[in-house]
Amino acid sequence: MRNLGVVVLLLLFIAGCQSNSAKYQVNGTVAGLDSAVVYLVKAENGRPVTTDTTHAVEGKFSFEGTIAVPELHYLRLGERDYFAQFFLENETITVEANADSLRGTQVTGSPITDLFNEYLDEVQRMQEKMSEYQQQYSAAMASGNQDEVDRIRIDAEAANDNMQVYAKNFVKENSTSIVGPFVTLTQLAQQLDYTELKELVDLFPAELDSSVYTKQLKEFVAEKGRTAIGVQAPEFTMNDVDGNPVSLSSFRGKYLLIDFWAAWCGPCRQENPNVVSAYNNFKDKGFDILGVSLDREKEAWLKAIEDDQLSWTHVSDLKYWQNEAAQLYGVQSIPHSVLLDPEGKIVAKNLRGKDLHDKLNELLN
Repeated sequence: MRNLGVVVLLLLFIAGCQSNSAKYQVNGTVAGLDSAVVYLVKAENGRPVTTDTTHAVEGKFSFEGTIAVPELHYLRLGERDYFAQFFLENETITVEANADSLRGTQVTGSPITDLFNEYLDEVQRMQEKMSEYQQQYSAAMASGNQDEVDRIRIDAEAANDNMQVYAKNFVKENSTSIVGPFVTLTQLAQQLDYTELKELVDLFPAELDSSVYTKQLKEFVAEKGRTAIGVQAPEFTMNDVDGNPVSLSSFRGKYLLIDFWAAWCGPCRQENPNVVSAYNNFKDKGFDILGVSLDREKEAWLKAIEDDQLSWTHVSDLKYWQNEAAQLYGVQSIPHSVLLDPEGKIVAKNLRGKDLHDKLNELLN
């Protein structure tokens, strides 16, 4: 028993030493470069943040330190020349670049980066196929061959769906790697509904909870959960075009479409005739619309309402993307719509074109 205790203590000591000694070393060479400042950079809230700097001497440089959870980093020469992308992890990472062709930079020694590059290679192949479809679609449109246009459109939609399926499967297969949360956050979070996104995030182990990617995903899941299908729509009150407060709950008893839009939004204005048609077809059957504008200028907002003949209730706080209702509902792009039942529960989201008419026909006829 005494010997077993010694062995356990020795193993704990070794593990402790390994943990304390874990560090990263980034060794770089830029052929054709004499001397320059090299920056180690990561993205934070969509902006580049410098985490370390060093000087390249005769084209050689190095960074050293420790990182608790790997994060995607970049290297930059001077103020603008980015030349490497890799997950910074506690490994010895080698960067080989040429001053005349920074795009050809090679990064080795990072297993996480190798895994991420496998994902990127497959995505690039799929995107090249999508580009082919776009060219074929343009040619078919120019020739007036409608059958060919329809065929290519169906193929392109299927290819786009395959890209999402591939991303989801990749995350499931690599959920214990930091690449899983990163791909989910950057490629899938905006596309998936609440249930699908939560299922993916729940796969990530506890040791990734401290990652900035996992934290953002959990915040995003909570945000989507507030407006998930089947939940009670969050209440809000906002002023109408005359400055009178309008509460969401005042529309109870009817199916209600909350339509987030703006006068400056081209796709919104293109969709407006379809929304007008739906309103005219179903307004006498228990359907109403509440337009929530993300405009900043009241005159432009009012003019768009008149020009597009939007004859339902409209509200706005004229705060642009900081519109309080849009923030409450997690609106990331417009047009964005949420359909409520007479009790105020969410039954559908982002119905456009024929889909809006079909859903209303199903509910009201």
